[in-house]
Amino acid sequence: MVGLRWRAERIAWDLGMGTAVGLLAGTASFAFLWLLEGTLRLRAGHLWLVGLLPAFGIASAWLYRRWGGESERGSGLILDEVLEFHGRVPSRMAPLVLAGTLLTHLGGGSAGREGTAVQMGASLARTIGKLPWPWLRLTRSRQRLLLMAGVSAGFGSLFGTPVAGALFGMEVIAIGKIHYEGLLVCTMASLAGDGICRLLGAAHPHVHPAALGLTPALGVKLALFAVPVALVAGGFSELTHRLAARTRALHPYLRAGLGGCAVIALALAFRTTDFLNLGTVWLPRVFQGTGPVPPWAFAAKFLFTVVTLGFGFKGGEVTPLFVMGALLGTALAPALGLPGPFLAAVGFIAVFAAASNTPIASTLMGIELFGGGFAGPLVITSFLAYILVGHRGIYGGTRIQTRKN
Repeated sequence: MVGLRWRAERIAWDLGMGTAVGLLAGTASFAFLWLLEGTLRLRAGHLWLVGLLPAFGIASAWLYRRWGGESERGSGLILDEVLEFHGRVPSRMAPLVLAGTLLTHLGGGSAGREGTAVQMGASLARTIGKLPWPWLRLTRSRQRLLLMAGVSAGFGSLFGTPVAGALFGMEVIAIGKIHYEGLLVCTMASLAGDGICRLLGAAHPHVHPAALGLTPALGVKLALFAVPVALVAGGFSELTHRLAARTRALHPYLRAGLGGCAVIALALAFRTTDFLNLGTVWLPRVFQGTGPVPPWAFAAKFLFTVVTLGFGFKGGEVTPLFVMGALLGTALAPALGLPGPFLAAVGFIAVFAAASNTPIASTLMGIELFGGGFAGPLVITSFLAYILVGHRGIYGGTRIQTRKN
């Protein structure tokens, strides 16, 4: 009887707290997407703002120097807290990362947005965890669950992929282990977050490239494609972390100023703004053939993003990784004898899967975005690239629960 009561209480807690975290994180994601859309429009309509990227970087560095504290560690701090809770995730992380990301994109920095949503979700979840209400029964283990739920809700609501978001919060924590203790609360948080974000009016445009039936010949081609996927994912993780480690020794204002100048120099060298910001300008060209796509475009986006993030600009890695993967697939499709949009969709997911060490969540995301016909190709490419990339990863201080070899 006691065991049954405990299970009922646990289920009720997971459902209630997951919903609360999801509603907060989903609302925050909607506000972020709305503000980001306006910021990107403003930047696109006023090219001179790119010249102010060093100043925007310095402003962001000042914000973090003044109020950041542990927030500077971003997603790495959240993952550490999920593994061993010490209550170090501050509530101010949410507004800080929001402001820092908007400043990055206002100046054209090549960054993403998932890091912002994940950090806001976890920060808001931690804020709930600070409430002095005994009936919430916020033990240390449940504080960990709240943070996991915040990660799931932020990810799922931002991309409109609630199933992938639910698993992402459990899989991203450490290589080789899915933390199933968060299954119910993470699922509820991701569903609630996605639901409120859509209800408020967030648009998540999906494309529908044609899938190919899985055959032995296609399997071999996808296995070959997994090799460059792993090289891009591993190289991106390694170079970004190394550059960040080197530039971190500089004064924060000098670091931001030099990084902004470096991004401007790259834009001038390539004579285009197409590699700035998220890089999603390339996706209609890749999936719908609305414009030319040079075969080296994935390498250019790689370079722009490594420089932006390596010099400490805020945002995230995921959307640029999506774009790199899609561009890589487009570049290699002729050599492999595969349709460009098909291999672009596989690359879109597989590069992220390998770089984040989340092949299961990423595969589910691909199915949510592109349809069930991509399940087989995504499993082959994402899982093989995940093995080939080793223990490298985009999230600092990669945590290894079970080694890959």
